[in-house]
Amino acid sequence: MRLYRQLYLYFPAAVLTAACGGDVPLAQATPEIEASFVETSNSPIPLTALVQLNVPTYEGSGQAVHPDVVRFPTAWQGWEYWMAMTPFPRGNEAFENPSILVSHDGLRWQVPAGLVNPLAKTPGKRGYNSDPDMSYDAAGKRLLLLYREVSATHNLIRSTASTDGVHWSKPVLVFRRPNHGMVSPTVTFAAAGTPILWYVDAGPKNCSERTTHVMMQRGSAVGALLPTAPERGWTVPQMTLTQPGMNIWHIDAMWVPERNEYWAVYIAYPIHRCAGQDLFFARSRDGVNWTTYSIPFLRRGEATWTTGTLYRASVTYDASRDVIQFFLSGSAANKSWHLGYVDYQLGSFLASLEHGDPVTIPAAPSRAPTTGPISEP
Repeated sequence: MRLYRQLYLYFPAAVLTAACGGDVPLAQATPEIEASFVETSNSPIPLTALVQLNVPTYEGSGQAVHPDVVRFPTAWQGWEYWMAMTPFPRGNEAFENPSILVSHDGLRWQVPAGLVNPLAKTPGKRGYNSDPDMSYDAAGKRLLLLYREVSATHNLIRSTASTDGVHWSKPVLVFRRPNHGMVSPTVTFAAAGTPILWYVDAGPKNCSERTTHVMMQRGSAVGALLPTAPERGWTVPQMTLTQPGMNIWHIDAMWVPERNEYWAVYIAYPIHRCAGQDLFFARSRDGVNWTTYSIPFLRRGEATWTTGTLYRASVTYDASRDVIQFFLSGSAANKSWHLGYVDYQLGSFLASLEHGDPVTIPAAPSRAPTTGPISEP
């Protein structure tokens, strides 16, 4: 028997959205009140309930995917949160070009003054961009952005850098792999300051036939992310993170110096099923051997705007409050794509996963989760 208790959750709506014709923030909306239900269990209740973010997109739809967020304890270039993402109106990959947003609180987002999105245009010959990942190079005092260009035959991973978040260098080719040998690249910097890269090798097969593998490579120096020739300055790929019985699809990883460990957040779905993407979490001391958990911390269908699927997410850590923060993406049943945010007290979050209890979010008990097909790269 399941018991439910009603909660009234108060949170300000995330309000910066695109006006027609460009990335122009609109006025702040009034706070909303939402009534929800939570299953009574040992699972922690989020500090901030899952909320859909309204973000400006250069083509005006406000629909987006692939968020990756860098959080600064003190503002960098005037902002605490920097996000890379791609617009994705109704799943139209022609607009899936890397774009930059900023925020003071992680909820209200805008384009930084002086920047015109996107950072890269849609490739020719029916290609498209996807999978941005942003990291901070402390030694160089700059942001580094990777993104994936998909051609008819290859995955091309390009990088660009900025010392102010507004002016970005000309993209250079870092990796070139046959389709789809490098999906969702993610980079963080080890304690020594050298880059570590993880990515998903999905291979050439279609969704129902593939088995994905998470691979890792270490860079010899920061310069490996801005090479003079592709593949230069990196170790040989090695297989790493796995989720038993599941295909891992999109991943984000970060080094957490306060805890001396790596964190990863990723979507995964049952092998050969091609539906049912949920969000999982893992930890590692060395970036190779990972502690995983048998249950996802967030399931699709927990909110109206994620009834289609959950998708690429990003993890950050607020050490001052001991709070783990997730920025995520998902689609509704009508194929509209949006970004969202949820956070947890770290101790209760980890305890719940370690004991096999689902980390729940408020959801009406009558709402049945639905499944949707896995999006191709």
